[in-house]
Amino acid sequence: MTALIIEDEIPAGKRLEKLLLENGFVVLTQLHSVKSALLWFKENSMPDYIFMDIELADGKCFELFEKIKIESKVIFTTAYDEYALKAFEYNAIDYLLKPIDERKLKKMLSKVDTFKEGFLADLELVKNSLSNTFKKSFLIATSKGLKKITTGEIVGFVSENNATYLITDKNFKAPVNSSLEKLEMELDGKQFFRINRKCIINKQFISEINYQNEVVINSLFDISLKISRLKIKPFKEWLGR
Repeated sequence: MTALIIEDEIPAGKRLEKLLLENGFVVLTQLHSVKSALLWFKENSMPDYIFMDIELADGKCFELFEKIKIESKVIFTTAYDEYALKAFEYNAIDYLLKPIDERKLKKMLSKVDTFKEGFLADLELVKNSLSNTFKKSFLIATSKGLKKITTGEIVGFVSENNATYLITDKNFKAPVNSSLEKLEMELDGKQFFRINRKCIINKQFISEINYQNEVVINSLFDISLKISRLKIKPFKEWLGR
């Protein structure tokens, strides 16, 4: 998931970025004013989420909505609750008071995930009915040139350090130019499943689920991966198909 932070208080912006990175987001950048945000949107595509302070250095963030069409999911962050009703006029999905509480942030993200679960399942059915073509391989740059890796060789994909990596059954790890959200749409849903915010796994390498609700991977390396609480039920249904 990609996120843009619009915040004129540098310490607050850095804290929010840290929390988002810990929860699997790729933070594209931090902006500090209405003017800089308008310039950024002219040259960049919309992120998945925008975390937006209301009182910025040169005005209120609501000016952005009057000048551009914002298609991202918007979460307003502010030290004051007086703008709450007005914020929801702009289709905000949540409103977080500063200083942002990590528990409230996670609760908000869980709420979004719950909504997405049903949406993605329906979208997967539509996608499968329209086309049976999924991504079958990836071209990875190495010191010797381009290396083709098929999806059958890939144990899973992980998001870490603001990047996405594939891991093969030979314990080869390489970056890929796709977010986990995009990979969810490109990969065969019968073969791959996103078990948490930071990991997609390949069914053929799963050996068991332990009592801690961790996926045990059967490969050249011993690894157990935690399943997100919200995904345990759909994951077990998927694994049993």
